This record gives sequence, structure tokens and C-alpha cells, in this order.
Amino acid sequence: MSDNEPSDPDRPERPRFGEYSNEKPARPQFGEYASPEEQRAAIRVPATEDNESVPIESHGDEKKTPEHADRLHPHMPANRHPQAKSTMADDDPVAEARRRTDRFSTFLLLGVGLFSVLSTAPSLLQLPRMLTQAYSQFGMGEYTNTSLGTTIGWVILVIYAGLWIAALVLSLRRLAARKRTWWVPFVIGVVANLVYIILLTVAMVNDPAFMQYVNGMSG
Repeated sequence: MSDNEPSDPDRPERPRFGEYSNEKPARPQFGEYASPEEQRAAIRVPATEDNESVPIESHGDEKKTPEHADRLHPHMPANRHPQAKSTMADDDPVAEARRRTDRFSTFLLLGVGLFSVLSTAPSLLQLPRMLTQAYSQFGMGEYTNTSLGTTIGWVILVIYAGLWIAALVLSLRRLAARKRTWWVPFVIGVVANLVYIILLTVAMVNDPAFMQYVNGMSG
């Protein structure tokens, strides 16, 4: 029977998509015939109260801005950068006053150490003569071990200069790092004086005139 033939009212109409029909409806490919619940189940999104379809968000490689990161973490503090604490510490007037005092004390001790090195350099280069003058004041005679005295004088001077340079370098590094520094030249100065006393004692003990004077005092 063609489409133009009149239909028989007593004859049932042939189903187009029914169970006896050979024609089947096209299968939906992208869920346009799916219910909202089926759409949510497919994208694994929990159902909402309005039972509407939930669109799938884009998962592109977009670079998140700091504002977007704040929205993702609303309970995190807004200022969480490590530089914030250091900036607040720099603005503290008490801390700034302490740094100024420490800087002044450091350079003052370095200046004292430099003056000590420069003022003792001439006497250290002529250590035998300096010891002879000291001997004459106590009636000990003349310092005779001149070779040892000259060597020890140069050694003390080199150690003095090296320790002062070490104190200067360490102090500048600690000041640049905003650390307490005054104790660096102080400790190195104490070490330099101990080295001076020890080496000077070695030079005097190895002198025959000094040992004769000591034996005379004890006898």
C-alpha cells in the first residue's frame, strides 16, 4: 500500500517504531535524549535540588592566577608569602635600632683592631730591640737571641694581619645577612692577643739572659 492510498479505518495502522516495525530510532550519540540523572551519572556529578543538567567544566591547561587560587582556598590567609614576615620585622623600630647599634659596635671594634695592627707593626719588625729595652728596665741585661726574636716578630705580624682580614670579611657577610656581628671582631681580637702573648713568651724563654734572670730570682 502506497502513502497516497486511503487508509482503512477498520485496519490498524502499521506501527512505525513499534515492536513489529523493522525501523528503529537512531541511537543518541551525545546524550541528548538522556535524562538529567543519566547525565549526572555519566559525568559523576551529584544531583542538585533543581534536577537540572550540570554542564561539564573545561579542564584546559589554564594558568591559575593568585585570585583564582584564593577562591579555591577561602580558608587560607590572604597574605601567606614568606616575605611578609621579614618586611614587618624590617619595619620594627626596635629591631632597626638594634641593628644600628650592632653595626656601630662592629665597625668600632674593627677600627680598634686595625689601629692595633698598624701601631704594633714597627715594634714587631724590630722585636729584639724592643725586648732589649724591656730587659734594661728590669736589669736583665740584653736580649741576645736576635734571630729567633726577628722570626717571631714577623710571625706575630702576619697572624695579626690575617686575623684582622678574617674579622673584616666575616663581619661584612654577617652585616649583609642582617645578623648580629659585634662579637666577631671581639672574639678574633681576643684570639690575636692570646697569640701575641704566647709567641712573645716563647721568644723570651729561649733567650739565655732571660733564663739567667729567672734562675737568679728563684735562687
